[in-house]
Amino acid sequence: MMASQLHKNLIAMCPMCGFPLKFKNKNSLLEHELDLKCTKCDSTYSFKNDYLNLLPPKIRKEICTRGILERKIKDKFHMNQLSKNEQDLVKGILASKYMAKQYFRNVVHPTHAAWSARSYERFEDIFILSYLDNLLKNKEVTFIDAGSGPGRYLILLGSKISMNSCKELKRNSETAPLYKYDKVYDKNLRNIIGIDYSEEMTLHSARLLKKYGLDQYLNERIFPITGIIQNFNLNQQALDQTHKVIVCAFQTLGNQENMDLQVQLLESMKKLALPHGTIIVSVFNKKLFKDFGLKTFYGREVKQTVGEIITSKQDENNSILRTKKGIYSKWFSKDDLEQLFKKAKIPNYKIMDENSLQPITGYEQYLKVEEQQKDVFPRAIIGLAEVS
Repeated sequence: MMASQLHKNLIAMCPMCGFPLKFKNKNSLLEHELDLKCTKCDSTYSFKNDYLNLLPPKIRKEICTRGILERKIKDKFHMNQLSKNEQDLVKGILASKYMAKQYFRNVVHPTHAAWSARSYERFEDIFILSYLDNLLKNKEVTFIDAGSGPGRYLILLGSKISMNSCKELKRNSETAPLYKYDKVYDKNLRNIIGIDYSEEMTLHSARLLKKYGLDQYLNERIFPITGIIQNFNLNQQALDQTHKVIVCAFQTLGNQENMDLQVQLLESMKKLALPHGTIIVSVFNKKLFKDFGLKTFYGREVKQTVGEIITSKQDENNSILRTKKGIYSKWFSKDDLEQLFKKAKIPNYKIMDENSLQPITGYEQYLKVEEQQKDVFPRAIIGLAEVS
């Protein structure tokens, strides 16, 4: 893609101050590697390997220092230059290193992943698509996946705007109803944006988009971005005419290592949704944390990816799981999630659990009604809010 096209399609602003970004080397012969600079605070960022890297410079500095990063965290070497929240973000980024390919195969893949993860994700998929099906009939939409990992929703929604993409998923009897081309999506789903703080995850998502035949939309309608959700700024002028649907799925909220970061994530989702948008959040129910979470959900395939559990008794009592690779996962009650929505001052919300979730029909080949009720509802808590 030419630098001029990239500049036209630059849908993000500086994460440090919210001002526009500009390319420093528009006329570079290596247009797949471009530097960007903030027009106000002079912070620098990059575009390479088909994705934007918008990690704040001081976070990027910590992440890019290879070899001594674990010692820096353990001994707090130079870490006093970062706030507690920034240190926790660095820990999370470190924990996600070297797992993107395995994570897609074992946790995210719509047919190959472990059923404990796949059944839950399948319900999220049909819940979100059922919402979009109605919305897209009358509105143009920008979809934002807050915590996009290896590109799960970039691929799913990309398949619906491209007739010739994701052929193996379009042919598979289980996935075909979900991944089929839809002319309404093609017309009205204007932007599909994925934000993840792991550069490895974003790189893998860009590669998967090419593998699944979606490269023609890369950075034109589908945008994989490395960045921190809590300080992500959209180019509102370019996107204000669309209804934004901001999704934080599959426990991403619970992977934020303290309540302050959890509230900040929800506050950022609210900001991204304005002036008119929808927030959808999905987390795990702590009622099943000990009996299901520690024993079944983190089974062989998942443990191979995220590491063995090293949770302490105190963590168990607080429904917090940690693994040897540094993965953090806080499970919630319905009231817990409601309190976070209140702290983030999100209006017009509803929180649903097994007592209020309703089976979604029309996708029985993908996830049967009885599978929704048995395998998903007891461990799902979903929050939905209309923001204006």
